[in-house]
Amino acid sequence: MRQKQQISLAALARFYPDGLFDLLPEIAGCRGQCVYLVGGVLRDWLRRVAVVPPDLDVAVQCDAAGFLRRLARRLGSGTVVVLGDPADDTCRLVLPELVIDAAGFRDGATEIAKDLVKRDFTINAMAVDLAAKDGHGQAPLIDPLGGKQDIENGIIRSCPGAFVADPLRLLRAIRLAAELDFVIEDETLAEIGAVAHLITSSAAERINAEWERIMATPRAASACAAMDSCGLLAEVAPELMHGDGVGQPACHHLDVLDHNIETLRCLERVIDTPAEFFPESSGSLVDYLAEPSHRMQLKWAALFHDVGKPTAKALRPDAGSCEPRITFYGHDERGGEIFLRRAERLHWNRRRAQRVAELIAMHMHPFHLCNVARRDGEVSRRALLKICRRAGDDLAGLFVLAMADTLAGQGTDRPATIETELAGLYARVDRLYHETIAPVLNGPKLLTGNDLIATLRLEPGPLFRELLEGVETAVVEGVVHTREEALGWVDRYLAEREHEMSGRTGARSGPERTRSGHKG
Repeated sequence: MRQKQQISLAALARFYPDGLFDLLPEIAGCRGQCVYLVGGVLRDWLRRVAVVPPDLDVAVQCDAAGFLRRLARRLGSGTVVVLGDPADDTCRLVLPELVIDAAGFRDGATEIAKDLVKRDFTINAMAVDLAAKDGHGQAPLIDPLGGKQDIENGIIRSCPGAFVADPLRLLRAIRLAAELDFVIEDETLAEIGAVAHLITSSAAERINAEWERIMATPRAASACAAMDSCGLLAEVAPELMHGDGVGQPACHHLDVLDHNIETLRCLERVIDTPAEFFPESSGSLVDYLAEPSHRMQLKWAALFHDVGKPTAKALRPDAGSCEPRITFYGHDERGGEIFLRRAERLHWNRRRAQRVAELIAMHMHPFHLCNVARRDGEVSRRALLKICRRAGDDLAGLFVLAMADTLAGQGTDRPATIETELAGLYARVDRLYHETIAPVLNGPKLLTGNDLIATLRLEPGPLFRELLEGVETAVVEGVVHTREEALGWVDRYLAEREHEMSGRTGARSGPERTRSGHKG
């Protein structure tokens, strides 16, 4: 042991059920063992984190399940669950308001110090014997690798052989650094780079769990940049690495890979202070961003938003220059498809994956509308309704993503006022949505499918959606106001449609329609 630091168990015990810190060593003593406080609770207590999490990690020499079952009997409640392989001797006691994890010593260790050095990182390789407290409630800290000093210095340092023993710890090092706002020690970072390929031997679910926790931190972009620098990003998401070195037009100052990471960094800025970027309409953005799942899906969309560019890149003649023009036509839709495949490999929920993929596939739409506004002086209600329909509940998120995207592109040819244009466009969309579009989409319908069947004598089919959405668009545009006008609009639409199709085929079209029966 490097030091004789004392821990106030009496102070820590106040955060847990009365008598628990006395009951644990009592039960262990009946089994001829000691029980040690270990893990995140001890680490965070030493970090002086104010709120202790509602869980507890303890270590016993062996038979962790037997120890927890006896504890459950004494407490009169709780369920013991074996974690992982039974040979790992790791179990969990689930109580109404507390979770206690217990583990036997690793690799046949016979004393706690030898067990601690087999853990993942020095900041987690500390323990306190719960039976060793003195009359003042103090107990010595067992710290064989100097973990407390690393906590004070804000350093992540691996224990000897940690990454070979469990390659998932490669990613966990990045996650802990992001969660705790620590830095990874140079030798540890070099070791991660040397064995980064081992991460692929970890189960996809475990990789996803660590990466999810990384993305949930306010330092996700820095963490992903660290993953890139040490080679982990290439192993867990090779699709992103295809953008390494892929040049972009002069509106960008970074290659595709670095732009993806920088967009995530800018997204974190927008999430922190939405009013700075959307001064006219930050209220709806604050409401949207208050939901953790929304923030998470935006972060994933930001990191992967241009993943389709490498395969979509083309060089085309430029009439105003002797140099060819770089284009990425269709990269947004292609990127959504690529992300879906990555999400499937990480065993994501399908619905959640589709929402992120749709944000990626739509991320250029706000820019297209800005181009229209710059060219024509305005954007039609029809175009605004279209983006509202497709984005759905993620309309606010789509504009947050677009703002992060443009902030991350600081090339010489970028439009100087693009951020202001995006903010102004969102203000108009948001206002139009709440004043006009939402009442139309969510309120009583002028026409329903039953009306199309009963009044217009149409047969159900794919045309129904086209007609009903067309009526909604006409209402939003102010062309239709009543049910009679809506029926008239449908009659005219069908007549024009039949005329166009008969002109192409030379025959009457529209098998869904038997007869009109209505004069509009």
